[in-house]
Amino acid sequence: MFLLNYNCSSERPVIVLKSRGFTILELIIGAGIAALIGLVLMTVFRSNLISWRWGQKHMEFNQKVQLAMKQVFTDIKNVNPVLSLDANYNLWFAGEKGGDLLPNLVRIINSDNDLNNGGEELLLIQSGFSNPGEITSIKLMLENGALIRETTDKNGNRKRAVVSNKVNDLHFSRNSLDINEVRVSMIITDDNNPDLKENLSFAVHLDTDLTCVLMQ
Repeated sequence: MFLLNYNCSSERPVIVLKSRGFTILELIIGAGIAALIGLVLMTVFRSNLISWRWGQKHMEFNQKVQLAMKQVFTDIKNVNPVLSLDANYNLWFAGEKGGDLLPNLVRIINSDNDLNNGGEELLLIQSGFSNPGEITSIKLMLENGALIRETTDKNGNRKRAVVSNKVNDLHFSRNSLDINEVRVSMIITDDNNPDLKENLSFAVHLDTDLTCVLMQ
């Protein structure tokens, strides 16, 4: 705010600045606007935080599901025909030396004797071409609500590892139209949220005709 004032001696107008403070009404309105802006910012921040936490939890759960699927898929894909070397360093596939070339078997073990839901354990035989005779067996199964991977080397040494916890309804089945295909299904539950589940179901095709799937 400014006022005009005249100096009688010079007869020239002089501008005099006069300041004044805020009124109580202006202060109340300003505080209300600031509070409203703060409330909006807080609401947006809280909403973004909830969305971030939700996304983080789901991302961790999706990683858990993908890791379990990848392990089972990779184990089945790595199955090779069992090889052996004779005294003359001739390379033989399993069964070939006896006259008939018999395929190796991926065994689905039906532990509950219910053929309708497939088997509960899967036994795989892995043999590398670089080291004939070095055979590793892998068994995938449920134990105490966890998906277990048990390996046995050529010397009979066993190692067990948990692929994923909070898993149930693990079943393996064969495709009646394709003896080289393994079907896998399981239900995986989130570690912290029992309502968050994934009903996982997929099929894996063996890469060799010298191996087939057998139901036991």
